[in-house]
Amino acid sequence: MQIHRLRQLLSVERALGPAPGAGAGTSGTAASAGPPTGLSAGPSADWSRRVRAVVERLARAGQDTLAAAPDGPPEESDGFVRERLLFDSPARGRFRAAVLAPAGTGPLPAVLVLGGRNARLDQLTGAEPPDHPDRDVAAHLARAGFLTLALDHGIDGGLDADRLAGRDEGTVLAHAFALRGHSLLGALLGDALAALGWLRGHPRAAAGRTGLFGHSLGAAVALHTALLAPEPLPVCAAGHLGSYPALFARLLTGFEGAALPGILEYADLPELYGALAPAPLQLQYGLRDPFLDPADAREAAAAVRRAYAGAGAADRLEVLELDLGHGTDRDRAAAFFSRSLAGPCASPAASAAPVPAQRVRFTADERRTVTDRVDAALASGVLTQGPEAARFEALARTWTGGREAVAVSSGTAALEIALRILDVAGRTVLTPVNTFFATAAAAVRAGARVRFVDIELDGLGMDPEALRRALDGERDVAAVVPVHIGGVVSPALEALLEECRERGVPVLEDAAHAFGSTLDGRAAGAFGRFGAFSFFPTKVATSGEGGLLTGARAGDMEAARCWRDHGRSAADPGRHDRPGGNWRMGELPAAVGTVDLERFGTALAARRAAAARYDELLAGMGGLRPFPVPKASGSNFYKYLAYLDDGVDRAAFKARLRERHGVAAAGEVYDTLLCDQPFFRGGAAGAGGGGDPVAFLRARWFAGRHVALPLYPSLTEAEQFRVAAALRSELS
Repeated sequence: MQIHRLRQLLSVERALGPAPGAGAGTSGTAASAGPPTGLSAGPSADWSRRVRAVVERLARAGQDTLAAAPDGPPEESDGFVRERLLFDSPARGRFRAAVLAPAGTGPLPAVLVLGGRNARLDQLTGAEPPDHPDRDVAAHLARAGFLTLALDHGIDGGLDADRLAGRDEGTVLAHAFALRGHSLLGALLGDALAALGWLRGHPRAAAGRTGLFGHSLGAAVALHTALLAPEPLPVCAAGHLGSYPALFARLLTGFEGAALPGILEYADLPELYGALAPAPLQLQYGLRDPFLDPADAREAAAAVRRAYAGAGAADRLEVLELDLGHGTDRDRAAAFFSRSLAGPCASPAASAAPVPAQRVRFTADERRTVTDRVDAALASGVLTQGPEAARFEALARTWTGGREAVAVSSGTAALEIALRILDVAGRTVLTPVNTFFATAAAAVRAGARVRFVDIELDGLGMDPEALRRALDGERDVAAVVPVHIGGVVSPALEALLEECRERGVPVLEDAAHAFGSTLDGRAAGAFGRFGAFSFFPTKVATSGEGGLLTGARAGDMEAARCWRDHGRSAADPGRHDRPGGNWRMGELPAAVGTVDLERFGTALAARRAAAARYDELLAGMGGLRPFPVPKASGSNFYKYLAYLDDGVDRAAFKARLRERHGVAAAGEVYDTLLCDQPFFRGGAAGAGGGGDPVAFLRARWFAGRHVALPLYPSLTEAEQFRVAAALRSELS
């Protein structure tokens, strides 16, 4: 069987196609070892993102902060300062590390040094004579003026030799990780990512000037670490070049800990290097290296060249074919880092990725959980209204005041189902004039006339006095639909509810923005007869596409289940007693939703912490005033809202933030009133006020004045500092 598998792998090697970026006029003469199933080359940046996403998923690497403890006092000798450290890894326990730097003060460019599998930490840092002349890479780089952090992989010497009985310790460890669905490389690069973060925070590390060096196994770790790092980093990789089929099947020199399980389904080693573009990259390989095939390494190098050329970064790639064995040319490595980390310290904002308006992020483990639940649904054959949808409904009740919940296909479906249960056809539904189109459109589809009501500015809810006038002017109001804008449940809701109670008018809360929000400790969606929630990707919790309807009456919820399933009778599924729709939630989106709801408490806390940080950063800033969330409102901060001063052109301001600072402000909520939407302008569906500049004055003021800053659970403190600095720069 093993021979059959090796033959399969070798056949893959022969069948591999051209690398990303290959084509007429590209450099290199050899064919690439390309991905068998093809992360096909499209736009280079998009292709690179896809490669990185695959690496993150397969690596399942945690990016925890490493706890560092000194392993003895700092030492100074021969012009160097040496710090011995013990890092505590969540994946691998304790491992040793050492910082080496030239004596003195002031910031230095920094390099994370990852030696080969058999490299000893003391030899890397020059604390003891190296067993090979080029082994002391960290010491050599320190002599060249770099701050270095060298890690001990901790692969050899940790297990009892008698118990190993001649077996390879690294292979035993790799198998142990595999039993839990992880990989040794994933653990190593997770630690390297955390160590990289620690190194950046070192008092002598120059901001924005950090690189990665790796030899052999360390080169594999450096490559994958760079792929998952938050910003481009220069990488020098020595003694790790070729194609996976050649290394693992033909030559049999590949080490399990140097490749991710399953990676060859998506990309080969040259494609992984190519995905680093446009970051500076130096590849070193020896013509006398017994672990590599020079011809295979040469072909791989040609593939990397084509990928870099395709990314317009050919000048940032160096491929060194050297007359040496399985080693490193330390001088050329030092020269590479001197060039790539030269110049004044870059500001963090200059090298960082843009701050997007919205970022939906699932960790590798969370994606694995979603995949497992989808797989279970596919295996069972139950693809809609199954156990995942039921679990989604149960998890949601934690955040909806314990009310019974019915999962549906969208927030819009939830609105329309509630309005149909209320039998609004031929009658009037009152909605705020400032809301998303779906709020009113759902009423129109349910057969209602729509009339719009102005908002109040303290909590952005429907204005109670404007509502009272609207109720007085309408003879047959079937429902009132207040909207919790931006995740704020307005204190004015209480007066609205009282007015509706006195008149016997049911209230449907459009809580699309407000999952997890509260008013005086009471959950959004638990005030009216119904609450409708959206789980669209931009919302605070998501199932991809999905919605939820909550209610206090058991009969209403039973009716909702019938409406969502083509009006199918609960007593007799073969009969349909109402014109329902296909508004069911499938098991696949429910699998996404259950994972997101299981982490929602943490996500909500992160949103609120980020909002509090914005409050501090923006305090006293000229040109912009944060919206003051009412004290009684426990906002989920679906949006962090702020008002621009008079005279600030919002569109031009947002364009400058994006173009000059890489900061994208989120979309407004909302910049066009419903009465001005083409469908409703001129009184369609019974609406009025379109085009009248004196109608809905408060809503018009809000719609024209506010901006929404980036806010999501993965927003970092550094990104918020960038946003604040960008605002200050453009508004000063």
